[in-house]
Amino acid sequence: MISFKSRINQNLVIMIGIKYTTFLLNLLLLSTSIFSNPNTLEKEILNIKDFGAKGDGLTIDTKAINAAIDACSKSKNAKVIVPPGQYISGSIHLKSNIILEIQEGAEILGAPVGIHAYDDPEPNQWDMYQDFGHSHYHNSMILGENLENIKITGKGTINGNNHVLRDNKYGNGDANKLIAMKLCNNITIEGVTLKLGGHFAIILNGCNGVTIKKIAIYTQNDGIDLMACSNVTISNCEIECIRYEGGQKVGGDDAIGIKSDYSLGYALPCENITITNCFLSSGCNAIQFGSETVGDIKNVKVTNCVIEHADKAGLGITSNDGSIIENIVFRNITMSKIANPFFILITNRGRAGNNPKIGAIKNVLFENIECRDVYGYIKNRVFTSMISGLPGHHIESVKFKNINMTLRGNVDEFDADRKIPFHTKYTPRSFGKRPSSGFYCRYAKNISFQNVIIELEKPDVRPLFFFDHVSEIDIANFDSKTCSEENGHIVLKKSDTIRLAKSFGWNVIKYEE
Repeated sequence: MISFKSRINQNLVIMIGIKYTTFLLNLLLLSTSIFSNPNTLEKEILNIKDFGAKGDGLTIDTKAINAAIDACSKSKNAKVIVPPGQYISGSIHLKSNIILEIQEGAEILGAPVGIHAYDDPEPNQWDMYQDFGHSHYHNSMILGENLENIKITGKGTINGNNHVLRDNKYGNGDANKLIAMKLCNNITIEGVTLKLGGHFAIILNGCNGVTIKKIAIYTQNDGIDLMACSNVTISNCEIECIRYEGGQKVGGDDAIGIKSDYSLGYALPCENITITNCFLSSGCNAIQFGSETVGDIKNVKVTNCVIEHADKAGLGITSNDGSIIENIVFRNITMSKIANPFFILITNRGRAGNNPKIGAIKNVLFENIECRDVYGYIKNRVFTSMISGLPGHHIESVKFKNINMTLRGNVDEFDADRKIPFHTKYTPRSFGKRPSSGFYCRYAKNISFQNVIIELEKPDVRPLFFFDHVSEIDIANFDSKTCSEENGHIVLKKSDTIRLAKSFGWNVIKYEE
């Protein structure tokens, strides 16, 4: 008979054995996991030179770059590197699950026009509903469609080299975009510099899960266009979209566009967008919602940005094709040399194939914003900030809080009877001179101004505010040291329910046609 003490000792040996065996099994499983998980291993390096790239600035290296990308997509643990050198390339075809690292000192240069180095534009039966550049993605320098897990990174440069052109200057086999992706998921673009991007430096359509950070863009037309994209973060970027002639700024286009068009043949929303810590400079609009606005746009936050130069609007929101635009926040922004600080507009253009209704704009907050040198630097244009809905389609719930604006003034005529046009154009200049110096609002409701300071560099006979068919107006802690009392500080034209708080001495005039 085995004693009780012996049984205990025997059990202890068995338990120790089991624990030791378990430990060894866990160690074996851990080591297997480490060596089988590609995220825990260094990536296999696929150097494009090993695939035949020369990088001499003379050879067309398209085939070698694409071969390296193909190999990377087939591997479970690899990345493509572009080492220092100048690599001339036509269309580069991205694949799923790749990393394309363009190293410091490396430059991918657009192949010359006219040698058919780029893919032809793919057919699109809906291209009548938007510009040609929005409708076609294959005619690009770097392109991808229906892909996932794509990363373009490094400290190198992608340069259109004056060969990636705008729409009306190229034929089949030529490109008009640097980077174009459609219906892709999980995209990262980080660290690289983009130059001379044609119609778009980056255009993404129907993409989800996008991170763009620490990149620089220097181009003559649009910088980044988010077309019906969701869950996007753009951070710590420098974007300059200005065209120069003889060293002088003569034009350009939007730095960042937030849009939704009909190029896919159906409407998709553009939502959950964050733009933060960016420097933007534009020959057109710095941040622009639209003009393509087919799908709804919502939940967009722009914070901690510096805007320097915008010959149209610094911050523009337009709904032209039926889009409902809502829940938009602009906070902690400095703007200078801008023709129009704030531009909010609804039109009934309806450029979509789904018989759109007139859209809507609501729940917009502008907070902690400073505007200096408010004029267009190209043609010295100045446009009053504007909120303009349509009869029966009022813009709703727009709040300005902690705004400091220094405006030029210098207007010596006031015409309260001037008819501001309703049309399908969406540029500030198309509406002409407004009958106010600070804000012109029409067909809107629940509009709020809190802690707003407006100063004029020169006298202006127009009122600071002109409200036309506006209801529920709140103005609190408003101040202006340089304004005219002759025509009133605030004019109400068929508008009602205005509440003034801590804005003593303001002259409110009700004007009826």
